[in-house]
Amino acid sequence: MEPPSVVLSYGMGADSTSLLLRWLTEPSSRDFAIDDLVVVSSMTGHEFDSTREAVETHVLPRLAEHGVRFIQIARSQRRTTRAGGGVIVLDDSRQPECLYTEGAYTLGQEMLAAGTVPQRGGMRMCSVHSKGDCLDPVIARITQGQPYRHAIGFEANEQARAEKDRLYDNAIRAGWYPLQDWGWSRADCQRFLVDLIGVTFPKSACGFCPFAMSSESGRARQIERYRQEPDVGAEALFLEYVARSLNPAQTLIEGSSAAEMVADAWLHEVQDRFDARLEATDWALYEVRRLTRPGRDGKRGLTARSVRVLATGSREDMAAALQAQSGRRVRGIDGLVRHIVRERGSDTVDHLFVAAPAGVESRQRAGFEEWWQEATGDGLF
Repeated sequence: MEPPSVVLSYGMGADSTSLLLRWLTEPSSRDFAIDDLVVVSSMTGHEFDSTREAVETHVLPRLAEHGVRFIQIARSQRRTTRAGGGVIVLDDSRQPECLYTEGAYTLGQEMLAAGTVPQRGGMRMCSVHSKGDCLDPVIARITQGQPYRHAIGFEANEQARAEKDRLYDNAIRAGWYPLQDWGWSRADCQRFLVDLIGVTFPKSACGFCPFAMSSESGRARQIERYRQEPDVGAEALFLEYVARSLNPAQTLIEGSSAAEMVADAWLHEVQDRFDARLEATDWALYEVRRLTRPGRDGKRGLTARSVRVLATGSREDMAAALQAQSGRRVRGIDGLVRHIVRERGSDTVDHLFVAAPAGVESRQRAGFEEWWQEATGDGLF
């Protein structure tokens, strides 16, 4: 099989969909034969059903009509390798019929095991792990060392993202951003799709994506999506609840939380399903310690955390186990009860016990115990 000269990373949102459908319906918009194109998507496992339905209805039939090869992939484990270890192919077809959005090892599984949520600042590591690290080895395999253009649906107002992506160019790979070449903004993409298929295409994002809730308009859209798909909202609340149990600052919305957003919007069905999940799941007693290492040259230091699972059982049993732990019993503004042994102060360390849903793995950085003793003078626990 001849390697493709063009590979499209298809994110399944309005931007990349408008790019793909214009190529399929307007041959003059491209400078390559359609047989030279391969479309690749990496599944995080947490797409809204509305996105899946839109792609299956409006995109897959057109890919099949033109015989375009569509490869759907996902992680099969937390860590992947450059050679493709930990990456599986869910479907590889020129006649695709289904979108396998359930994935395999999902981003939600990774977040629960780590007891955290996707971070709002810095690099979008959730996307790097669930998408980029999966796509790279697959693209390398299908292009077979031959030069190719890697098309990505960055729209006209995302010049910074394109500039960052160009840093990955080399003698074989050349990043390509056709929407920017066309001068298309997100509004232009939606207008094209409405004219072509008669509907506004939904945003592609995990149901617990903090970036989708980072603005007032984004939160309004998320509320409506949760209203239509309450199980997705309940999952977001669950992951936030677990992360927040271990660290009150770990919420999906800066200065607020997804839980507060759902309560303010009176999304009773979301809340009811979340409450039912808390009752149905196993619980655990966790010991959590955190510290911040001094930084160099005035820079921010490294923050490290140790989480230990001390016991598992029913919600009631873990609440009783928490009662037996040392520390000052505190009910936070989030309603969660913790036993505080050390509260973060000038020594930049904190130590607590908390009962929360099971699933977080015992984990700490190498060297943590030595750093803890340096910071606190305590002996090993």
